[in-house]
Amino acid sequence: MAGVGGDGVGAPRRFRLTWDMVLIVAFVPGAAWSVLVSIIAPATIGSHGAIYADAARAWLTGADPWQVGPPAAIFGGPPPMLLPFAPFAFLPWDVTRLAWVAIDSIVAIWAIRRLGLPPYWLAFPPLFEAIVLGHPEVLVLALVVLRRPLGGLAVLIKPYAVLPFLAERRWRAVIVGAVAAAITFPFLPWGRFFAELPQIGATLARQSQGDSAFGEPLLMLVAILALAALGPRRALWLAVPVLWPYAQPIYKTMSIPVMPPLLAFFWAIPGLALVGVVVLAVLTLVERRRALPTWLQAGIRPASNAFEPIGPAANGEVVGAGMAAMQTGAA
Repeated sequence: MAGVGGDGVGAPRRFRLTWDMVLIVAFVPGAAWSVLVSIIAPATIGSHGAIYADAARAWLTGADPWQVGPPAAIFGGPPPMLLPFAPFAFLPWDVTRLAWVAIDSIVAIWAIRRLGLPPYWLAFPPLFEAIVLGHPEVLVLALVVLRRPLGGLAVLIKPYAVLPFLAERRWRAVIVGAVAAAITFPFLPWGRFFAELPQIGATLARQSQGDSAFGEPLLMLVAILALAALGPRRALWLAVPVLWPYAQPIYKTMSIPVMPPLLAFFWAIPGLALVGVVVLAVLTLVERRRALPTWLQAGIRPASNAFEPIGPAANGEVVGAGMAAMQTGAA
């Protein structure tokens, strides 16, 4: 797949190349900022991976995981999020940091290649920042595009990862995630988590740097209407960055499999998550009444073919051609 939209989406090559150039220009500032921050403060490289490993060590030694981390990055994930970091719990801080940056880099390259996207998508600012921080959001992306029901384990890391599985009707993946979460109740500190939930919520609110509309009734209404205009399938894929409580910019990473170039352009710029969804919704509604210019059609189609619509589905929308092939013999 040579560029935005890939082969088979129907957009002329010149328009795909145009969107390629637009996205490269849009991605560079955000990625460059992450690089600059890493140069100025090298301790931030892989810092989230190290913090989560410290939280796992707190759990394993009987301490409180939700008290771990600096004031700006205290651990606030659900108990199963500790599991991927348990093997790193007693390793030196620098080893853990570099290991998670390496893991995320490899996983991100695999996911982008599997989606058939050009390499510059690695510079999509939310994804690039997640890699630099050693954040498990990259694992969530990889598990979402995994062809096996085991992809449902993404729900252990981030509960909102269930939304893409519901969107694609990958019921086996949903079941795997639910069963795996239930299995963790006897040995993970769920009791402490629920007891401290108000405090954890306050921590997440204080640390939030995203542009979710959550907590703003008028903006939430706008977001809900815009997502509804896109249909339930795309709404489930795109809801987290605009409606999830205390959503961070890196949460946009999970939506890459169905993200159109137009939306990627807006989501590469901090503060424009809701604007991007509204613009996409308006253009989608217009297209239902009249044909859009070809270059604009290319901009509102998913950049990846992996989940490209092929026909009617039970929910009145469509299921992905690439996904249908990926799901052969699996959920």
